[in-house]
Amino acid sequence: MLRYRSRQQVQIGFKTDALIVPFGQSEVVASFIDGIDPGIESLLNKFLDGVFANYPAVLLDHLPSLSAAQTADAVTKTRTASNLILKKFREAFVEFRRKSFVNPIVSTVAVLPKDELAAMAEALVSLTSFKRRFSLDAETVGGPVDVAVLSKGDCFIWIKRKHYFKPELNPHFLTNYFVDI
Repeated sequence: MLRYRSRQQVQIGFKTDALIVPFGQSEVVASFIDGIDPGIESLLNKFLDGVFANYPAVLLDHLPSLSAAQTADAVTKTRTASNLILKKFREAFVEFRRKSFVNPIVSTVAVLPKDELAAMAEALVSLTSFKRRFSLDAETVGGPVDVAVLSKGDCFIWIKRKHYFKPELNPHFLTNYFVDI
């Protein structure tokens, strides 16, 4: 029985000519494509939210000559300005990442031949395995990597496939299966 859960639906066509959609343990792939680790980005966002939310009140606490009404008005205005600054920063940050990291990779993927796409997919899986091996994270990715290409014209084609048995112990299978044409 096949079980699956659709997480994201994408369609390659006129508007979108290429896309990289990681599945499983995607943070290493996301780091490579986006130019920043998702955990670092989350920490940065939380920190900046706190700074920009609290800075107006901290700033105005150091202006003792304001009345309560003036302070309340100033807090409202500085929070609005603070939120605008943070919004502009985030937009510039996203635009920089898109232009500097995402677009060059996705544009390249759009024109790569199938064998190079398969090599890229294998490299991204290997990169995840490498990170898991040399970090304190659980080593949940590793070993030989199977690679296949699924295309409209060719359907499903194995590019690299490990055997579920030792080939040297089963020469009859290999001679029957891999017949020279």
